[in-house]
Amino acid sequence: MWSDGDGGPAGGARAEAVILTALEVEYRAVRAHLEELRTVAAERGSLFEVGVFREGHHPGTSVAIHMTGPGNPGAAALVERASALFAPRTLLFVGVAGGRKDVGLGDVVAAEAVYDYETGKDTEDAFLPRQKTHQPTYDLVQLARMIAANDEWQRGIRPAVGGTAPRPKAHVKPIAAGGRVVAHQRSEVGRRLTAGAGDAVAVDMEGFGFLAGAYVNRQVDALVIRGISDLLADKDEAHDEHWQPVASRHAAAFAFELLRRLPALATKPAPAKPTTTTVTPRPTAPRKLRIRELGELADLLLAVPGLSSPASWQQLLDELPGVGTQVARQSASRAEALSLLRTCEAYGAWEALADVLEVIAPDAPATTELIARLSQLGLI
Repeated sequence: MWSDGDGGPAGGARAEAVILTALEVEYRAVRAHLEELRTVAAERGSLFEVGVFREGHHPGTSVAIHMTGPGNPGAAALVERASALFAPRTLLFVGVAGGRKDVGLGDVVAAEAVYDYETGKDTEDAFLPRQKTHQPTYDLVQLARMIAANDEWQRGIRPAVGGTAPRPKAHVKPIAAGGRVVAHQRSEVGRRLTAGAGDAVAVDMEGFGFLAGAYVNRQVDALVIRGISDLLADKDEAHDEHWQPVASRHAAAFAFELLRRLPALATKPAPAKPTTTTVTPRPTAPRKLRIRELGELADLLLAVPGLSSPASWQQLLDELPGVGTQVARQSASRAEALSLLRTCEAYGAWEALADVLEVIAPDAPATTELIARLSQLGLI
């Protein structure tokens, strides 16, 4: 069971955004932007902190943070865990990376794609790459391009104690990810990157796993943001002590500028007025669910009799074309319930969900209450 730092249940531990990091220096840079931090712990040992980001359009935006440790597998696993616990709309991986080309120390890269450079077939004669690629959410990439186009985001950089921060540039370019520390351009992996991922401007160890986790949680918008702490063409361990904190602060500043601007991204134009008075059109798109509303709907959905049965859960998903294919086909749990609700929100499939529940459990009080709640929220 999840609990907060005071020992109470963590069922109310919701967050609009989750930021993952790999290293302590990255975590500290992200943490510096948050207030009123409290700990949320899992029985398996995963610890999150949830804080308040007060510089956004809405005061009190909640952000959960966690340090995954290095590597793609851990990043992928924590995306799944964070999505199930917090049901966030936005998930970011923030930290440092090694620059390959066209970037300078301290620059920031928002990854428009992440290549897995390690996948391939190792034959007697050569390594034959079978490179895979994951892409972040389109809306976040477009917003990152807008932020990178001017220097306003630099105002959020937390300066080092006793010093001033340089003025970095921001780029929206591909990066590559793998399990190795790439120490030079002419190393085996360095040559492989040049041959198979020539447009990647930086290399990290978690970006691909992070986006792989987001790929199976399609209700979450995801993006990787990296600060350049060393250059493969001139890598020097002595740089790390200075440049890792600098690059981490720069990446964190860019990430929180993105969070600050997110509400503008969701703004939709008002629906056009009807040309006649005989038809009253429904809204073109329902409003987005608040975190508490999402939790209430998940509780009601899980209370519908029979959904704990794999057969009933399968029936529910099969009757929701385009929606059911985006949700794990397992027995209903809170993670699957939250995923289904976010997908219904994305597809505007609330009426279809209500119709299917009336077929599966027509007389159940939870079905009646859930449909009534959808109506109260203006979703059906």
